[in-house]
Amino acid sequence: MKNKYIFLFFITLLSCSKENLSNNSVIDSNIIKRQYTELDTYITNEFINPYGISVEYRWNNNTAPKGNYAYPPETDKVQEVLKAIKYLWLETYTLSNIGGSDFMKGKNPIKIYMYGGKNLDSNGVELISNPNSGAIEMHLYNINEFNPKNATQVYILMRSVHHQFAKRLLELFPYNRDKFVTISQKKYISSTEEIKQISGLTRSELFGIESYANKRGFFTQHSRLSAEDDFAEIISVMLTNSQKEVEQAFTTAQTPDTDSNPEVQQHYNQEAKEAYAEITQKQAMVTDYFKKEIKINLTRMQTISVQRIKAYINQ
Repeated sequence: MKNKYIFLFFITLLSCSKENLSNNSVIDSNIIKRQYTELDTYITNEFINPYGISVEYRWNNNTAPKGNYAYPPETDKVQEVLKAIKYLWLETYTLSNIGGSDFMKGKNPIKIYMYGGKNLDSNGVELISNPNSGAIEMHLYNINEFNPKNATQVYILMRSVHHQFAKRLLELFPYNRDKFVTISQKKYISSTEEIKQISGLTRSELFGIESYANKRGFFTQHSRLSAEDDFAEIISVMLTNSQKEVEQAFTTAQTPDTDSNPEVQQHYNQEAKEAYAEITQKQAMVTDYFKKEIKINLTRMQTISVQRIKAYINQ
């Protein structure tokens, strides 16, 4: 009889254990079940359901970048950033006179990661994207600093978004890399060390159209890192800057530095000639790529995108 009670005791204990342990057991999966918030509802309704894009804003040690200033974003800032990129990125591409309502299907990244701090590399240079991630992901930084009324912050956010999405498009619709890379082949740099050495480079200059880069045949400092970065930067620059600002970069590129020494001046003149030829050739190639492969008139989209950025800031 005693053995019978012991047996029943263990059966009861086993049953209770099965009832208390769910399929999402922390012990088994090392995943903590989180409270579903209003922000999660917004993400589900505005990103997951219509676009298939999930958003990771909670801290995850397995995916968080190591060794920089990335840390969890403030949740009240997360939705502000998401509203901005939805209007200025997703809803711009899907306008009827741009890509159409179905444009994003099969093209969008599947996950957006959000961080509170800066994206600094080992040289202390702030990057426009995460070089260690694939194009199927998008990584957004400086969430805690975001102010939808601050033109510089909105500009830098959208420069990063358009740069990263451009790389996603390049992955899906390959460009003629061999032809593109020959234009500025000898001018790409292997690290950001050279960018770090440029004296007085402000954050706005680092992320904007910049004269030092223009005079070497590039729109931005980030363009100089690789052919892929260069191509993506041209798309990003055009979708965040007016045509007048783009043409000013051409003017800067073709304007030589001056020197009293005739030989040095001749060298400067040749540099300016090459820089202008390179930056205009690459811009023309990107515009043609967008027309033929993406089926979008990039110049027309540029006008609309810049107008929407201004309207968003002034709302």
